[in-house]
Amino acid sequence: MKLLLRYPLPLDEMPYTAEVILETGAKINIDRATRDELIVDVPGDDVEHVAELFREKGVEVRKLLKLITWDEERCIHCGACISVCPTRVFTFNPSWNINLEEEKCVRCEICVKACPLSALACVE
Repeated sequence: MKLLLRYPLPLDEMPYTAEVILETGAKINIDRATRDELIVDVPGDDVEHVAELFREKGVEVRKLLKLITWDEERCIHCGACISVCPTRVFTFNPSWNINLEEEKCVRCEICVKACPLSALACVE
């Protein structure tokens, strides 16, 4: 399960991620990080405990059930998303249509900017 963590100022200077990892022993993967926001992938059994510890520390926590939306009717299967995606979320199938493997998405939004028809969007 992926979590979006938003660190309000001045919490962004604190090592809360490291503290939660040490307290829970959860093997948390950081998918994307900015100064005040992290997207982390947390093993299923640890999600609730990890989320609660972050909340106790004042971090805003949201479960990311859907990472990206794809309007298949708008899509012309040009492959622009394939060429820019760093985690290979998009591939062509044998019919040269786009396939989407959402679980690989790290919400970098590069594909959203590259899509000439605005068929992609990040879910908030």
